[in-house]
Amino acid sequence: MKTGKRTFMQINYLSLPEKTKILPFTILIFVLSGLLFWSCKKTGIVIPAGVNAPLAISASDSSLVLNQVNQNAPAITFNWTTGTNNGTNSAIDYTFQLDKKGNNFANPVTMQMGRQAYTVSYTTGQLNDSVLNHWKIAPGTAVDFEARIIANVAGSSLPPQISNVKGLTVTPYEPVSSTLYIIGGATSTGWDNSKSEALTTDPKTPGGFIFQGTLLPGTFKFITTLGSFLPSYNMGADSSKIVFRTLDSQPDDQFTITEASVYKVSVNLIDLTIKIEKLASSPYSKLWIIGDAVPKGWNISTPDSMVSNPNNGFLFKYNEVLKAGEFKIPTAATGDFGVPFYMPLSNHPDLAETGVQLVQSGGVDYKWNITHPGPYKITLNLLDMSIHIVPFQPYTKLWIVGDATPNGWNIDNPSVMTATSDPNVFTYTGHLNAGEFKIPVATGDWGTDFFRPYKNHPDISETGAQFVKHGTAPDDTDDYKWLITTAGNYQITLNQLYETISIVKQ
Repeated sequence: MKTGKRTFMQINYLSLPEKTKILPFTILIFVLSGLLFWSCKKTGIVIPAGVNAPLAISASDSSLVLNQVNQNAPAITFNWTTGTNNGTNSAIDYTFQLDKKGNNFANPVTMQMGRQAYTVSYTTGQLNDSVLNHWKIAPGTAVDFEARIIANVAGSSLPPQISNVKGLTVTPYEPVSSTLYIIGGATSTGWDNSKSEALTTDPKTPGGFIFQGTLLPGTFKFITTLGSFLPSYNMGADSSKIVFRTLDSQPDDQFTITEASVYKVSVNLIDLTIKIEKLASSPYSKLWIIGDAVPKGWNISTPDSMVSNPNNGFLFKYNEVLKAGEFKIPTAATGDFGVPFYMPLSNHPDLAETGVQLVQSGGVDYKWNITHPGPYKITLNLLDMSIHIVPFQPYTKLWIVGDATPNGWNIDNPSVMTATSDPNVFTYTGHLNAGEFKIPVATGDWGTDFFRPYKNHPDISETGAQFVKHGTAPDDTDDYKWLITTAGNYQITLNQLYETISIVKQ
């Protein structure tokens, strides 16, 4: 079977009288037959000579100039009267046909409607798809069509009943591209047209696409196909307009970024507009994580929260023991899955891949997949749209160092913390002086990594204890430390997986 571009028609079921609503089995037969019909090249069905009958078909419109702006809206509805079973008490099967005028229904689009069905509707997109791909009509060309309904009495040798012919005129449109990629020196992938980043479609806006991510000083434009510089969408009359470019000889004007930042770029290929918004702060102050890999599973009402870095609102962490399974990152926890999600660029990527995309409701449903359960540390960066998913191996020794500790600032011999039955948890119990301390993961070298507070000298009731790589700003280069203001006996408990600390005066 040669597969063409799929078109699908829908029965306006709710509009039927109660006594004529389709039985569930009939609906199933209609859907299955409809899918088979619309996905294959149509050659029509053989209809023997008909007989006159009270069967009549009507349409909600007679002249249609289709516009992609309305692609999801109803374009036309056909209704018909009941046929007659000539007193046989048998069911009647209906067949809908649509063909170009003058073809005498030799090459129709045919839909087996089943029984007790008296209406069928096309959306603008469905009708346009049929006109372009079944009859190969050029966009912008007005063509006359004819529709009719055929009724057959089930299990009978009675000839079919054929309705009147309903005429209509349809003018199709040229659909815009269903894919769009951003390319240029302002993007992370530069001018390599085989690696350009895809924009996500906006399911609520026909022809709409959205990009959210970091753009650098430089220029950019859009291409529709990976590996090809043409066709492209370039800057039009100004920075709020785009223009479709198909030839190298046409102007190659591009959009310019002067300051590195996170941007949201909204493009509409139908009205040829673009909106470029610089996000001065993180687009979200809170994020969550759901999936069967995390403790709360797919609970969108009360999912696990990610931890926002108070020094960088673009950074979010999630440290947890994960199960084998999937996860993705919702932008709201309202009990509704119809919110934007942060997702990988493909489904189940290798965990070493760092690409992230923001997907609007109704888009793809890609997820990360954990195949080896265990403790992980996940860091999402909304500034450069990256994610790092790293299995965690806890340190087997930890220390505290500083003038608050018994051994002071002696990095060669700092005060030892005590391991517990949980390999992630270490404690220190003993006297602390008034003064500072931090927690190194090795001795003998100030250039090691540390557990530190998120700011210098936080209140000791604050529980954040982030793991900080040596030299990373601002948390390490500013040399953040905890401060003990009152000398006495203290118990310090550090969980290195969850990056939390408890400092309790005894």
